[in-house]
Order: sequence, then structure tokens, then C-alpha cells
Amino acid sequence: MNQDDFERIQPATLDIAAPAEAVVPQARARHARLHVPGPALALGLLLAIAAGVIFVLPDYLAERRGEPAGVAPATPGTPATAPAPAATAAPYEQAQAERERAGAKSALDALLAAQYELQQRGAEKWAASEFAAATALAQAGDTAYRANDFREAEAKYRAGQQAMQALLDGVDARLQERLARADAALAAGDARAATALFTEALAIDAANARAQRGLARAATLDRVLALLERASAAQAAGDTDAALAAYREALALDGEHEAARKALAALQQRIATGNYTARLSAGYAALAAGSHADARREFQAALALQPGGAEARDGLQQAEFQLAQQRLGELLGKASQAAEAEQWQAALQHYDAALAIDAALGTAREGKQLAQTRLALDSALAQIAREPARLNDAKTRAAAEKLIAGAAAITAPGPRLQAQLASARTLLADYSTPVSVRLRSDGKTEVTVFRVGSFGPVDEKTLELLPGDYVAVGQRAGYRDVRVEFSVRAGQAGSDVIVQCQQKI
Repeated sequence: MNQDDFERIQPATLDIAAPAEAVVPQARARHARLHVPGPALALGLLLAIAAGVIFVLPDYLAERRGEPAGVAPATPGTPATAPAPAATAAPYEQAQAERERAGAKSALDALLAAQYELQQRGAEKWAASEFAAATALAQAGDTAYRANDFREAEAKYRAGQQAMQALLDGVDARLQERLARADAALAAGDARAATALFTEALAIDAANARAQRGLARAATLDRVLALLERASAAQAAGDTDAALAAYREALALDGEHEAARKALAALQQRIATGNYTARLSAGYAALAAGSHADARREFQAALALQPGGAEARDGLQQAEFQLAQQRLGELLGKASQAAEAEQWQAALQHYDAALAIDAALGTAREGKQLAQTRLALDSALAQIAREPARLNDAKTRAAAEKLIAGAAAITAPGPRLQAQLASARTLLADYSTPVSVRLRSDGKTEVTVFRVGSFGPVDEKTLELLPGDYVAVGQRAGYRDVRVEFSVRAGQAGSDVIVQCQQKI
């Protein structure tokens, strides 16, 4: 076997232009094998064989031919006088070349990974020129690799990988830029441009909700714009209902359309302003006509349309004031009528209601004080008529006399008070006039009348007693005591009270 029977080891041919989907898995598989014990052992064996070919085989062949070790054999057919062929690369140079080749392959793996991710994210659509430039660097690396210029190949591969990584790092910025431009196109009414830009955004991030929503809005944009034109025309023609319907239909298609929202809000505000003005006019007209309740209702409706409206607030205050004055007049009138009818409880209630509206109203305060005084007097006189027996007590009679004197001093007393005074005077006179009562016994029983006196054994005795209830007690030695309760009525003179002990002990 001679040296020509062996093929020289050549670098592998790699094509970066091939789709990344087909290349990346091989690179990743090679990287994975470095971590598996079985493939690692096989790789070591292959490296040992390669070392034998590189370091041992040339010397072995030289010895077989009788040539000095390390001297390259002559190529068959070459004249003896011809220059010797180039010497085989030294082991150091071969090892250096292998390391440079490995560096190029490592850079290529990184480049292929970045290329694959960019292709998955549709970089050809949203960064065509930058992606092509990065791919061109990879292809330049292929050219250097084929020429065994592994250092240059690694440099080109790394430059391509860095360019692709820069694209990956700028994905979010590009996405936001596409979305911003797409939103601007929507606002400008350019459905085609918006659709293209949102589509590019979805190529970068297929799950982006903003882009998905924007793409759907772009699909309805032309219909929305047509509805806005219809609404504007209807509004110009004074057909407010048709304009409102068109704006609402547009917003039903695209609830985020700013122009439609603003136009609808402006129209609604214009309608509300018109209604507000109409309510104000009606309220002030009602005020002028003295229809204060109607005025209040109109001003309240105006405030519901425009909360905080100064004109409506002022009008409502005027209406409320007029209503309060009207109500006060009604209450004071009712209180006066009740007082004239000597219905003091009703008068007091009306004065209290008036003071609840205006606590500083002097007329109501004075009327309340009078009503309270007369109500107390009425109650006291009524009690005398209801419980005349209380006049038996001297203190009660004195208080009644004072009460009657005070009531008599009232100017222009009404019929009720006059009747009450007359009745009270009569009762007071009756209960102040003694009545003759004949006390009879047996001359042996000692008789005592409580609150009147003890009279000893009597047969008959006439007493002058004020009307009221009395108790007489009889006592006699050897007999049981007796107790006799009797009443003296005004104007009933001549009654007999018998007190005598008859039951022996």
C-alpha cells in the first residue's frame, strides 16, 4: 500500500443558505452527543485513529520505502530532478487547524440557532433587509470555510450571529413600532396600511392581543367611516335621531374608535344642552306665573341634565324659597284659625311646622308660646271640671282660685274659655260653701269625724261641712267600734249620718 492509496482529509462542505429547520437539528444533535458516554467513547476512538493517520502513518510508509522519516515521498511520475513536493503539515499545525475548524463550527451553531428563531418569528417579513445582510455574512463564512480559512469563517459566522442576535434583541421595539404605526393608520382611516402593520406585528408575536384586536378593527374600519359620514350628514340635516343611530352603529362595530366616541359624545352634549336650556326657560316662566311647584320640577330636571348648572341651581333656590314662603303662609293661617277656635293643640302643631321651615320666624315663635300657655290653661280648667272633688282640699281650692283669676285676665277670651271659667267658678263656689249635715247617735257612743273633730257622746248634732268625702268613727266601751263613710254633695243639705255602736263584745 502506498501513500496514494489514502485520500487526504478535506473540510466538510456546509451551506448556510439551506433552511435553518434542516440544519439546526444536526448541530444540536452533534452538541448533544458530546454529553452521552457511548458516543463520547466512539468519538475518542475516531480521534485516536485520526491521530494515527496524522502522526504515525507517514513515518511508517517512509520506513517501508526506505526513506527518512518525516520526508514526503516522491509523487509517481515525477522526475528525479524535480523539486520535492510540499511537506505534510506538522502535527501542531494540524491541531491548530482542527481547533480553528471547531471554533468556526461553534460559531456556526450559534448562528444557526439565532437564524432558526428569527425564521420562526417571521423575520423575513418584518426585517427582510437586515436578515438578508446577516445571511450574507453567514454565506461569506461558508466561502472562507471551504477555503480552509477557519479563522475568517468563524469571524464571519460570529458577525452573522451577532447581526441576527441584534434582530432578536430588537423584536420588542419593532413590535411596539409596528403597533404604534398601525394605531396611527387606524386613526388616519387607512385600513390597508393598518391591516399590513398589524399583520406584521402578529408575525412577530402571534399571541399579541393588541395586534389581534387592531386587525379586527381594521377589518371594520371602512364600514365605520361610512357610518360616520352618514351620521354627519344626518346631523347637518337636523335629523338628530338618525345621527345618533349611525354613531351608535359605528361604535357597535368598533367600540374603540375615538372619532366615533367623540362625535357621539358631542352630539349627546348638544342635545343635553338644548334640553337644559328648555327646562330653564320653563322653570323661570313658572316662577313668573307663581307656579312654584312647577318651577321647582323644571329646575330639578335641568339639574339632572347638567349637574351643577348655576342657572338651574339659582332658579331652584328661588322656587324653593317661594314654596317655603307659601307653605309658611299656609301654616300660619291654619295656626291662627285653630287659635281662634281655641284648638290649642292643633295651633301648636302648625306653629311647630312653621318653625321647622324657618326657626327664626318671630310670628311662629310668639304664636307657639301663646298656644302652649293657653293649652296648659285649657288642660287645668278641664281637669277641675273632670275632678271637682279635688276642690275639697284647701290648697287645691287656692290654686284653682289663682288659676281662675289668671284666666279672667285674658282679653277677648273665646267661648270655650268663658264656659270653662264659668264652670270652674261654680264648682269652686260649690266646694267653698259648707253644707248642713245632721250627725245622729244614741248619746252613749263617742263620735269622731276625721278632718273635722271629736264630738263625744251625742244624740244629734248639725255640722257645716264642705262638699267632699268624710269618715265618722263611733266608740263605746264594751262594744265594737263602728266606721261610717259618707259624702257631702254641694247643694244637698239636710242629709243624716247615723253613728252608734250596737254590737257587744
